[in-house]
Amino acid sequence: MTRFGIKKTPYGLLRSADLFKRHIRSFYKHNTPVKFMNLCFLYIQKWANKSFLSTYPVEIIIDPINLCHLRCPLCPTGQRVNSRPFGRMSFENFQGIVDELGRWLYKIRFYNWGEPLMHEDIYKMIAYATDKNISTELSTHLNLLNPPDAQTLVQSGLELLIISLDGAEEKAYSHYRIGGDFNKVINNIKGILREKERLGRKFPLIEIQFLVMRHNESQIEKMEALAKELGIDRLRIGPVTVNIKNEEDWQWLPLDEKMSRYSYSKKRDKIYSKREKCEWLWRSTVINWDGTVSPCCVYEGKKADFGSLNGKRFIEIWNNEHYRYSREVFTRKSKRNNRLETICSHCRGIPIAMDEKQHGLY
Repeated sequence: MTRFGIKKTPYGLLRSADLFKRHIRSFYKHNTPVKFMNLCFLYIQKWANKSFLSTYPVEIIIDPINLCHLRCPLCPTGQRVNSRPFGRMSFENFQGIVDELGRWLYKIRFYNWGEPLMHEDIYKMIAYATDKNISTELSTHLNLLNPPDAQTLVQSGLELLIISLDGAEEKAYSHYRIGGDFNKVINNIKGILREKERLGRKFPLIEIQFLVMRHNESQIEKMEALAKELGIDRLRIGPVTVNIKNEEDWQWLPLDEKMSRYSYSKKRDKIYSKREKCEWLWRSTVINWDGTVSPCCVYEGKKADFGSLNGKRFIEIWNNEHYRYSREVFTRKSKRNNRLETICSHCRGIPIAMDEKQHGLY
């Protein structure tokens, strides 16, 4: 029997507690003495405001591909305005990343600016990470799963499958997921659930992610009923992210401000309205399809690049001038550096759009 749960995005300390619970399974299942020692020293160095680290990230986002056939209005890939060229990470390059960092990693997330199921080696990548004792997580709109692939997906060892489904019926779903097929997604979910039952597998846990927007905020109860009927593990109801500076983006915000991440009167993000230190710079990193490294998943393209793995070891980038200065942005050791500006000195832990006219945050 599936244990069904509904999660709504919390704020403040409750959000921190929710994130802790979200990652704790990966910790227990994939912990080793080496990983635990790295984790402990990582937080000691963070609390000590160290900008040069002897530790490695404990989770990474790998963007295997930055292509997607949907046309979601707030996504740079959907708008076809990506500043990074389109491409795919080779399996050999992925293998090299895991071989270098795997002994310290608890988790790999296989998604960022593209649809990961468009990559021909995605299941092979997941299986390779699984064999290296690393938790795996994948986010997808699930339109491109062919029926035979359901078995391959389940057998890959994937632990968490996040499915973007922002409507309880076709009209609401396709209003934002332009080019998507609601019925195909539902049938693909059912196919994966059948394969899990047939193979006697607990994983992947299946989570539907429902972003609350103006056109679908009345469908939350219907979505809860649909998710329970399908028999998924969890429904996560979260707020949509927009460029709060662009009034045109306000059309996507729900009328009910309680379902939004923004304060409408202050035009301010409620999730990141205050942030003393951005943990991403100490514990996580993003590796793009072309081997470039970015500090987080918020900003797309070369403006967020801190270096490239091509011909370099990761530790060289992890402690390069861009990373060290960005950590110092949060430790108050550094005065404004006119010679070096990074995406972190722009963001300072509270993400805002680079261009007031763009649609979406990136």
